[in-house]
Amino acid sequence: MPKAPTALGIVPSRLSLLVHALLSAAVAGTAMLHSPVWLSATVSAAMLGVTLQAARQRQFGDLRAVSRADGGVRWEWRDGVAAPWRSVTLHCDYLGSWLIGLRLNGRRLWIWPDSSDTAALWRLRRLLIQCA
Repeated sequence: MPKAPTALGIVPSRLSLLVHALLSAAVAGTAMLHSPVWLSATVSAAMLGVTLQAARQRQFGDLRAVSRADGGVRWEWRDGVAAPWRSVTLHCDYLGSWLIGLRLNGRRLWIWPDSSDTAALWRLRRLLIQCA
């Protein structure tokens, strides 16, 4: 009997946005301390742009692993609750205790600790280890 699909709801990470904002603030602060005013203003504006771009590009959706008859796993993704599931190719580039780096159809997806609940992240790690 096939196993039930394992689904993982991924929400935008506030922790990743905080890290981006703190790093941008550190670069802008260093520029303010050691640069002329015109250069520090330019660097500060660029760092604000980087932070806003990181905020806009945060991805969310649902990832699902469906067991195949041959013992493998088929990965599916949907962008929202009302969107249909579509098959994707998934490659795990980084599997750490804190972060998971995935490529979904060539698109980068970082899963942070606050991107989903702990149990779902644990199941995802187990599946990624089994598929490797």
